[in-house]
Amino acid sequence: MEFKVSSESYNPLLKRKEISLQIDHKGEGTPQRFDIRKRMASKLGAKIENVFVVGVRTSTGIQKTVCQLQIYDAPSLASSTVPKHVVIRNLSPEERAKAEEAKSAKAEKKATKPAEKESKAAEKEAKPAEKPEPKPTTKAGTEASKPAK
Repeated sequence: MEFKVSSESYNPLLKRKEISLQIDHKGEGTPQRFDIRKRMASKLGAKIENVFVVGVRTSTGIQKTVCQLQIYDAPSLASSTVPKHVVIRNLSPEERAKAEEAKSAKAEKKATKPAEKESKAAEKEAKPAEKPEPKPTTKAGTEASKPAK
């Protein structure tokens, strides 16, 4: 696997380095984000917590991949800027499995709460309904209706 940096720029507002990278991977599949992240962190001398692979694009039939990396000056800057789904995608396979388990457990917990709400709603429906208000009438004693066209 061969890594080539196509462009590199520094964004002073977000305090990060933005890198466009081309990877040649003949005879292999598209590399995983965590592998790219780990390799580029060691190559650029940055901490792995500060490096995020934001985009990976591989064309069909061509064994070249174009990646966009963001290398932050501090992990706290990354946590406020990088979306959660990108952070999860950049985790190692073991950590990603743990994060997905935690997410599914949280979803199951939320699924039980609506069941409680439904039972309360059923109780409200069981109570007798109030009588509807009478329709307004005109001076002649007939129901008010929309004017005819």
